[in-house]
This record gives sequence, structure tokens and C-alpha cells, in this order.
Amino acid sequence: MKVAVGNTDVDVRVEAIFSMPRLGFTANHQAWATAFLGLGIRPTFGTGAFWDQVLTRTCEKWIDECEYLLTVDYDTFFTQQDLEHLFALALTFQCDAITGLQTKREDGRPMLTLKGTLDDVDESKPYTVPKEWFAAPVNEVDTAHFGCTIISTAALKRMPKPWFHSKPGPDGCWNEGRTDADISFWRSWRACGNRIYVTPRVVLGHGEYVVSWPGRDLQKPVFQYCQDFNDSKKRPETAWKAPE
Repeated sequence: MKVAVGNTDVDVRVEAIFSMPRLGFTANHQAWATAFLGLGIRPTFGTGAFWDQVLTRTCEKWIDECEYLLTVDYDTFFTQQDLEHLFALALTFQCDAITGLQTKREDGRPMLTLKGTLDDVDESKPYTVPKEWFAAPVNEVDTAHFGCTIISTAALKRMPKPWFHSKPGPDGCWNEGRTDADISFWRSWRACGNRIYVTPRVVLGHGEYVVSWPGRDLQKPVFQYCQDFNDSKKRPETAWKAPE
């Protein structure tokens, strides 16, 4: 990827890496393909049942060949301008890792943990982000995501393996109290002195599959999360229904 400052340009080696299922949604492929084409970034795809193992092997393949790795989820939507903004911030602020603002599917809360709060997270309570947080170009956080995330290979080399490691809860089960592989990654990332940033100036889309119902006026659809329907077995109250 060419980076130009004034009349000087340098080639920053970047490899985009994906952990992909063998079959999956392709709705966002045009988005990332168009963005990569304009920047000269090549994608590498890995497949397998365990995304953390696939991502590890793919990172290992390119860690000595590139300055940066760009992890991308196959359900994240972004533009070339978003990538340009992310890399500009990564280079300007010397970020070990940086990503944009993305929300959870069927949830709406940001996929991040504010700095210094990881051990106090309560998923049952509303998650709030201070208004002033959105005014800064970059914000250091405890955890982020891998939807569209720039990772410095120099920083990754400082991190001991395994990079990803899931851990069950105290009761040995995979319910509340567990540590997922992505969270363990960010814990280890920070433990070895690396930093992770989120910029509110780059907003990433998160694709999700919803149920579309005809609205009461038959003019606009009514959308419902799949899990909501599966849990309730009911359509939304605002959906159309035949007169009784």
C-alpha cells in the first residue's frame, strides 16, 4: 500500500486476512474488494471450523512479510476511505492496533471495552460511553473486535502464544464467566505492553440477517431480529395482519 506525504511516498506492506466459512454470506464482498483494489491490498482467506486457529495460522504466514495485518470479518461493511482514515490514524498515533466503531449484532452496543473497565463488565447492565469519548480522534480501550482491525506485526511479535485461548467459567461451563478467544487475545495484547485503539471517526457496518414483515400500511417493511422471533414465535405488533 502506497503512503504519500508531500512529494515522498513509501510502500507499507499490508496483508488483509480473513477467517472464512466454506459457505457464507457474500453481501459485503463487493465492499471490501472495491476498498482493497484502490489501495493495492491483497486478501488471504483461511477456512476451518475454529476461527481463532485459522486466524492464528494466517497471521503466522504473513507476520514476517508485512508491517501491518488487516483482519476483516466477512460481515463487516466499510469503504476505501474508511481504510485510508484508519491507516492515517494508525501511522500518526503509532497505534499497535486500531479499529473503527462497530456495534454488536441484534444488540446495538459498541463492540469495545473502555480502558480500565474489563474486569468490571456486567453484560446485564446498559453499556454507556461518555459523550466526550467521541470527540477524540483515537481512544485507547481494553478490548475491541476483528471486524476491520489494523494490527502491527511488530507488536504481534511481542505477544506470547497462544494468541487466542478460550477458557470456561469457574463451573467448567461455557456460560457467564467464560473468557472467549477474542477477549483473551486483547488481555494478552495489553499484558505484554501493546495498546489497542478505537476511533469514533470511522464507523463500520455490521451485516445481519433479519426477518422482514409487511407493515400495517403495506408501504414500509417492519424488521425483526431472527432471535426475537425464535424466542417469542410472534411477529412484531407493527406488522400487518388480516382483519378479524
